[in-house]
Amino acid sequence: MVSAGLVDALAQGLVTGGIIAAGALGLSLVYSIAGVPNFAHGDMITVGAYLVLALNNPAELALVPNLVALPFAAAAVVGIAAAGVFGSAYEFAVFRRFRGKDADLITMVIVSLGLALILRNLVVFLVGSKNVTYDTPSGVNLNVDLYLTGNGLAVELTRRVRGSIQTLDAWGYGWPALVAIVALAFAAGYAVYRWRRGDAGFDEVHFVDPRIWGVAGFALVAAALAFALRGGAFGVADAAYSTRVGVSRKYGLILAVMLATMFCINYVLKRTKTGRAMRATADDQSLARIRGVNIDRVQLVVWVLAAVLAAVAGALLGWYSSSLNPNMGFSLLLPVFAAVIVGGIDSPYGAALGGLLIGISMDVGVFLLPTEFATYRTAIAFVILVVVLLVKPEGLWGDA
Repeated sequence: MVSAGLVDALAQGLVTGGIIAAGALGLSLVYSIAGVPNFAHGDMITVGAYLVLALNNPAELALVPNLVALPFAAAAVVGIAAAGVFGSAYEFAVFRRFRGKDADLITMVIVSLGLALILRNLVVFLVGSKNVTYDTPSGVNLNVDLYLTGNGLAVELTRRVRGSIQTLDAWGYGWPALVAIVALAFAAGYAVYRWRRGDAGFDEVHFVDPRIWGVAGFALVAAALAFALRGGAFGVADAAYSTRVGVSRKYGLILAVMLATMFCINYVLKRTKTGRAMRATADDQSLARIRGVNIDRVQLVVWVLAAVLAAVAGALLGWYSSSLNPNMGFSLLLPVFAAVIVGGIDSPYGAALGGLLIGISMDVGVFLLPTEFATYRTAIAFVILVVVLLVKPEGLWGDA
């Protein structure tokens, strides 16, 4: 009997990290440009998730009229846009007023904490505290069973049908093929990284960092070689190690949305006029104002983008966990803060990398520790945070 193990925990951690990264992107944006450590960001994640629910499955909400029930994808698009409008409203009503009074950092922190409490209690008042779910079609979950044998690596693709495991496909890789895949993929990734890294001024000219190019090169070459070098199935009775990894289309889409969001934010910051104004504001607000930058408009864009990113994280979290509740965003807030700091607070890539690292550390930590330590899942994220900051205080990505 093959059971899930460390590799499956790594895979689950990637998905968890993708959701954390989506939330970390918005928090990083607000802190680096607006200068506010926004403690209401977690509750904006909740608000975004419930806005999507109100359009997708309003029957779950007592005070929401059951007039329309959109498919999840359409509801997510409209709900995330509505979250952006909501973000602009509280920027106008709250943060702009305090900014106009030159409120100090402590005041802004207290304001964000107050807003967090207001939003959380507003959600409880409007929708109650029970767990609710999106109305989404059930997907087919597949298992990838891996066996390390004397001949190499055997792979079986299986799924559960009516309580029994059905094998859909099987193949294998001999040890020479495995070594060739890893070595050639690493060489290709490093070559791509060196090629892009050698371009002068890449930080300004290319919005895709050379390190991203390197990872993408490694992944693409590894995938191509894995497909090309796959051989016939061989016996697994003598397997020294076996493990099962659960996969589904949902997991792939969550990671794809996170990556697309990261690239979009980085494109806005590096390639658009508004993005350049945002970066100038982050560097020196007074100088940016002198150069003609409309600071109020920049701040508005930042808060709208942060609300949109929070809603993306909320929709992904509700879809992944198949459960929404008024505390869902608050429970994600501390890992999101840890991700921003671990990755490097001034970089979208850093926020994404930090989110993936925190998600993996949480899920792998829960797997490795005894069952009674599962409640300390969030604390694991802060152990990683402290270790990273001791080694590299500017974060893993730094100012990229």
